[in-house]
Amino acid sequence: MAETLNQKQTHILTLLMLAESDDKDHVNEFRFINNVARRLGLSELDVEQIDQHPERLTFSLPQTEQDRMTMLFDLLFLMKIDGVVAEEEKEMVLELGVRLGFRILMVEEFIRTISEHVGKDVPENALLDIIRKYMN
Repeated sequence: MAETLNQKQTHILTLLMLAESDDKDHVNEFRFINNVARRLGLSELDVEQIDQHPERLTFSLPQTEQDRMTMLFDLLFLMKIDGVVAEEEKEMVLELGVRLGFRILMVEEFIRTISEHVGKDVPENALLDIIRKYMN
């Protein structure tokens, strides 16, 4: 990943915003966010700082399509991790997906697929099939 520090922090901030959008804290959401942070090279302390002081960040979305898709997938999987996909979560992921530059129909189909697989694994190729459908 070639993301800048601002882009990594923005990635975590969007996940934190999504986790808080349904007004329900869930331990699995924070575990997932900390795992994403580690993958991005950020610490749990970094996550706490982002959560406590979002105003210090310069909101910066990833530049490469791969990094934008990774961010969208992290949002999609976070959305279902607490066992419920709330309407607020769907709306936020849809808005962010469009801001990331993806077609609204593709993002809606991702959300529908994730919502259908709450509490179970998403079939391996389900999301890739959606990408192929819209990216060709």
